[in-house]
Amino acid sequence: MTELREVPLEQSRFAELLYDVTDGVARITLNRPAELNSFSTNLYRELRDAVRLATIDDAVDIVVITGNGRAFATGGDLKEVLAYLRPDADPLDIYRFEDNLPFETVRQCPKVTIAAVNGICMAGGLITTMSCDISVAVADAVFAAPEGKVGVAEGWMPAVMFGRVSMAKMRYLVLTGTAIPADKAERWGLITEVVPDAEALDRRVGEIIEEVRGTSPDVRRSYKQTINDIAPTGKMGDFREGTGTPDGIEGLSAFAEKRRPRYRNGTAHA
Repeated sequence: MTELREVPLEQSRFAELLYDVTDGVARITLNRPAELNSFSTNLYRELRDAVRLATIDDAVDIVVITGNGRAFATGGDLKEVLAYLRPDADPLDIYRFEDNLPFETVRQCPKVTIAAVNGICMAGGLITTMSCDISVAVADAVFAAPEGKVGVAEGWMPAVMFGRVSMAKMRYLVLTGTAIPADKAERWGLITEVVPDAEALDRRVGEIIEEVRGTSPDVRRSYKQTINDIAPTGKMGDFREGTGTPDGIEGLSAFAEKRRPRYRNGTAHA
C-alpha cells in the first residue's frame, strides 16, 4: 500500500485547492466545486504557488493538476473581475488579478506537468490544460474558449493554441466561443488523449507517470526548455487591456445579471 507523505505545512498554505505529494508526484486539485472551479484571484494565486512549491521540492518530479467535482476549471470568476472594474474599485485590483495568473508558472515548470481533465474545461481552465506538457480528459469533458461571449479579450488563449491547433481551428474556437467535446478536442490538438471515465483517467495518468519516469530527467528538462523557448506566450497587460473595454464591462455585467449582452456594433442581443 502506498504511504502518503505528510505535508500539513504545505496544505495549510491553501484554502481553495488541495495539495499533496505521494511517491514523487505533486497532485494539485482545484477545489471550488460549487463554483465549477472558477478561478478567484486567490485560486489563481494558490495554483501559481502550488506549482512553485512543487518546482522547488526535490522529492517531486511530476505535477498533476485536476479538479474536484464535475469541472476541471471554468476560467476566471467573472463577478470578481467585474467588481475590479467598477469606478469605486481600487485601481490596483485588476493588476493584482493579472499578476496572479499562473499560466506562465505552469508552462515554465521544469517538472513534467499533467492535466487530468475530469470535466468542464473552459477559458482559464483550458489555458491551464494547454500550459501543461500532457493532458488526458474523460470522454464527457467539454472544452471552450468563451471569452468573446463575455466581451473579454486576453492574449493567453491564442498563445497556448498556436503551434498545436491549426489556424483555422484556432480562429473558429476563439471567434465563436463554441464548446467542443473531448474527442474533437483531441483530434484538433487541444489535448493529448481521451479516456472513457474517471477511473480510466486515474489509471492512464498513472501509466503516463511510469512512462515519463523511463526517461532521463536531464533530457526532460532540456526538451522542456527548448519547447518553451520557441513557444509564444501571452503578454502582461493583455488581460487588463482586454477586460476594461466597453464590451468587456457590458459582457461581464450581462453575465452577472443573467441576461444576453448588448454590444455596440450591431451584434447586440435583446
